Amino acid sequence: MWNNLSTEDLNKAYNNSLAVSNSAEIIQSWIQSSALVKANLVGECDISYGDSPYQAFDYFSAGDHAPVIVFVHGGFWQMRSKNDFTFIAPPLVEAGFSVAMLGYRLAPHANMNKIVQDVRDGLEAIHTFISSANAMPKKFWLLGWSAGAHLISLVQDEDCVLGGTAVSGIYDLEPIRHCYVNDKLNLDESTALRHSPILLGQDTFKPLDILVGGAELPEMQRQSIDFSKYRNSIKATGIFKNIPARNHYTILDELLGSDGEILKALNNRLA
Repeated sequence: MWNNLSTEDLNKAYNNSLAVSNSAEIIQSWIQSSALVKANLVGECDISYGDSPYQAFDYFSAGDHAPVIVFVHGGFWQMRSKNDFTFIAPPLVEAGFSVAMLGYRLAPHANMNKIVQDVRDGLEAIHTFISSANAMPKKFWLLGWSAGAHLISLVQDEDCVLGGTAVSGIYDLEPIRHCYVNDKLNLDESTALRHSPILLGQDTFKPLDILVGGAELPEMQRQSIDFSKYRNSIKATGIFKNIPARNHYTILDELLGSDGEILKALNNRLA
C-alpha cells in the first residue's frame, strides 16, 4: 500500500512523466496537433464562464441532435489547459458527438475547492449555452483524463450529467497529499477527504466507466481498480477496463480511431 512507501518512492509512484521516457514529446505533439485543430475545426472557442481566462470552454458541434460530450483535462490540477487537448475533438465529432472542452483554474492560484466549483460552474454554463442554441439533448456525458477523471467523478450529481467515462484517474487524494504533487495543491487532510470520490457516496444509477492503461504506474492502476471495486460493492453502474500496453499518455490514442477502446466505450453509452 502507498502508506508503506518512503517519500521518495511515493514521489516516483505518482510521477507519470518520469515513468514514460518520451512523455515530453507526446505532450508537445498534443499541443501542436491541438493548435492546428483549433485553427481549422469549426466551433465556438473561449466561451467565458468566469473572470479568469482559464474559466472558459470551447464547443464543437456535430449537429443540433448529436449527443454532447464534455471533456475535462488532466495535469495534476496544476498544469495543462483545455487548449492542449483539442486534438481529441475531430474524431469525436466525426463519430457524431458534439464536444465541449472545459477549462478550469489551476493550483496554486486556485485550491481544490475552487477547482471543483469551476467544473460545476462550467457545466452549468455549457448547459445554458446548449439550451440557448436550441440544441438537443440538453444533458451530456462527461469524459475526463487523469485529474480530469477525478473531477468528473465528483460532479456526477449534477442534473445535466448523464454519466461519465473516467480515464487514468485518481480517486483517493490522501496519497497525493503526501507526495510532490501537493507542493502546489496544498491539500490538507479535510480537503483530501472531502474530494476523494472513493470515500464519497455515489449516484448508483448514473453510469461511470473506469478505464486505465496496463502499462501505467502500479499506483495509478490501483487507484482505478480500488475505485471500481468500491463502486461495484455499492452496485453502482459502470464498467472497468484495463487496456493492455497503454501508458498514462498513449491511452488517449484510444480516442483517435474507430477501434479505440475509449471511443468504443463512448459509442456503447451514447450511440
